[in-house]
Amino acid sequence: MPEMQAIQSIDHLVFAGFQQRFQQVFGCKKCLIINSNDKTKILERVFGEGKTLEYPYAYFVIQSMGANAETYNTHAMARRGMVVNVDSEGTLQTVRMVPTNFVMEVTYVTNKFESVEQGSVLAFVRRWLLARRVGYLKFSVNYGRLQFGIGNTMDESVTIPQRENITENETSYNVTASITVHGYTSEPVLGRQGKVTQVRQNTAVANAGTVVSSQYFEFPQQS
Repeated sequence: MPEMQAIQSIDHLVFAGFQQRFQQVFGCKKCLIINSNDKTKILERVFGEGKTLEYPYAYFVIQSMGANAETYNTHAMARRGMVVNVDSEGTLQTVRMVPTNFVMEVTYVTNKFESVEQGSVLAFVRRWLLARRVGYLKFSVNYGRLQFGIGNTMDESVTIPQRENITENETSYNVTASITVHGYTSEPVLGRQGKVTQVRQNTAVANAGTVVSSQYFEFPQQS
């Protein structure tokens, strides 16, 4: 049995693309996915132990993953796989994948409640509502020779924390909302299948079975 070749699963690219896009849209210093109870320790590791946290930043908690039944041709993508590369002149590399919904809780942390520019609670809410309406958080990922569009469904409302009284100590505000990212997950192994390069068409006389003509159709090789 031939050895299976490993490949990075596409969901890793979906997570990385979402973090990058969110950081661009909302002007965050850092964006990261945290699925741990000890969020403080992870944040210290990201910003540097002993260093002051830079605002604003955001983190995401993956709450669930489920099949996206509203997309197209899911059975073929999971059973036969998608062609992601040409291994040789006669072989194609395939990956089995499933359209997937990633439900995530978004926490945006800032030390400002109100401001004209990005970086405050109210500025984040304004930007969130615009992003939901216009589609600012949509992006695409390149996987092999293919490109996949990644959409999302954002909450209509955002939970706003209460404004604190002015004190000598710095106050931070946590703004929370939910988003469902419509992406993909895949097996981290490559499959192989034969590449059709030539088709032969025979023409026969009805009820006789005699071939009266034969044609070959050859597909041009692609690099």
